[in-house]
Formats: sequence, structure tokens, C-alpha cells
Amino acid sequence: MGWGDFRPAVRHVAASPFLKWAGGKGQVVESLKPFLAPLGPQNAYFEPFLGGGAVYFSLRPTRAVLSDINRPLITAFQEVKDDLPRLLGELGELPPPASQRDYYERREEFNDYLGQKHAWGRKVRLRVAALLIWLNHTCFNGLYRVNKSGAFNVPMGSYRNPRIFSADKLRADSEVLNSSAARISVGDFEGALSGAAPGDLVYLDPPYQPLTETARFTSYAKEGFGIDEQRRLSDVVHRLVGRGVRIVLSNSETEFVRGLYSDLRADVVMAPRAINCIGSKRASVAELVVTA
Repeated sequence: MGWGDFRPAVRHVAASPFLKWAGGKGQVVESLKPFLAPLGPQNAYFEPFLGGGAVYFSLRPTRAVLSDINRPLITAFQEVKDDLPRLLGELGELPPPASQRDYYERREEFNDYLGQKHAWGRKVRLRVAALLIWLNHTCFNGLYRVNKSGAFNVPMGSYRNPRIFSADKLRADSEVLNSSAARISVGDFEGALSGAAPGDLVYLDPPYQPLTETARFTSYAKEGFGIDEQRRLSDVVHRLVGRGVRIVLSNSETEFVRGLYSDLRADVVMAPRAINCIGSKRASVAELVVTA
């Protein structure tokens, strides 16, 4: 089948993000590794802005606490970890869109689930996870963006024959998630980090502070992540540092962000930006890496 792959797992397939994610660290993870010193066997790795999980899949820690405020994203990670065979079956029923109507019908179905405030049951969880993966590989630039009502509103992308998923990659990812006994949950970063202990490592990749007033291309959650949230994150970081937790944080290289962490070490790495609709304008930009 052109849209799926049900062959037995291939051993040389390495774990890597099964989702495209704006701001994902797949292309800069090697630049980040010098800041991410190895963990001791009793220490845990925390990532409360999980996104595609590129840093997690690269590090493969022995203990991990993974979280994000994005409910369908976390549902997808949970299903990859806990019920991959059934998820693969669900994905197998979702071929690439044959028309715009196909895409927008699936998007509407996804938004119907997003509008449900109660807990999702077994079948709904599988369906939401499959729909997220499907939309991620068929929408414009793989973006995740919601409107003020919380509805996913990214238009259809221009792909001739998108590959929705790789069963081999999903199996490799599931193996890593299970080998680290990953605890995966939906939640705000502050609550997710309440259990971090001295010696644990926290990697923070929040929604970046915009470089300009017109640079905010997306709303990751309907609540947004503005200046007040950046300040709250800084307060949490400083509390964690005060109790001996190791911190690595990525953000925009701006005067505002530097000011929030002026007492901590700050380095600059160059990272590609791949969300501009004009390919020639997808240049590398400076990003700040704060460590303590």
C-alpha cells in the first residue's frame, strides 16, 4: 500500500518523530547534545513541551516524564506506546485524501472530538490519534494551529502522494517509549515539573517569543503563550534551578528572553526555520540555549 507500511519491523530504523512539528528540534538536536549531559540511572528526563519529541527520541533516557498541553498530541504518543497494533490498523483505514472534500471532512471529524470536554473512550482515543497523524501529514506544512474556539484550522497542503505513516518508525518509537517506561500526560508545564528532583534533567522548548510583532504564525493552544506565560516559565525555571534540577531551555534570541535568564548561562545556536510558505526565505536563525 502506498500510504502505509505493514512489513515486519526493520532493526536499522531509528526512533525519530512520527509527526512533523513547527519548531521541532530534529535538525538541531546534534547542536543541543553538548548541553544535555548524560543522566544518572536514578535521574529522570522531563520534557513538558513535547511537540514531536525529537530531543527525547535522540537521547533515549532510561526514565522519562513527557507532557504537553496539546490533548490530541499526547493521546497520539500514548497510543503509540500502549496500543500500536490497533493504531496501525486505524491508520490503515485512512488513505491520503483524494480531494479537498476528503481532507475537510476528516478535519471536521477531528474538530468534533476536540469539542468534547469529557474523557475520550478507547475507540475515540485511537481515532483521535490516527486523525492527528493523518492531518499532520496532509495539512499545510504540518502545522498545528487552532482558532480562539480551539478548533484546528490549518488548510490542506499541496502533496501529490503524501506518506501518512511508517509502521517501522512507529514500532521503533513505541519501543523507545516503553524502554524508558515513559510517563505521558496532558498538562501545563508548571504542574508537569512539580516532581522534578535534584539531578533530574528538564528540556524546555516552549512556544518561542516572536522576533517581531508580525512573526506569530500560529496559536498552538487557544489560550496562547504570551509574555506573561514566558515570565511564568522563567519563574518556574529559577525555582527548579534553586532545588538542584538541571535545565536546558530553547527560545528566541531576543533581548526580552535574555533578560528573563540574565543570571544563567546563555549560548546561541543556528537553527533552520522551515515554516515560511516561500522556500527561499527559510533561512537559519539564531536561537538561545539557556542552561543551568
